[in-house]
Amino acid sequence: MHLMNILLAPISRPLVYLDPSSGSMIIQMALAAALGLGAAVTIFWKNIKSWFTKKKTGEDASYDPTALPEDMQKHI
Repeated sequence: MHLMNILLAPISRPLVYLDPSSGSMIIQMALAAALGLGAAVTIFWKNIKSWFTKKKTGEDASYDPTALPEDMQKHI
């Protein structure tokens, strides 16, 4: 019986260890996801709002919020 306990001990009692760097990485990933979602909502707020209200956005529908201004495009 004792031999069975010794052989099955690693299976029955898993060792769970979370070092500080893993915890820090999990926190960073959660913050990055939250900030990325916030940025996406900020950029596309008009499209999101029109999707829920079922109204068209009008002539702003072709507006690209990520496009560079015209004076910046001259330098490229």
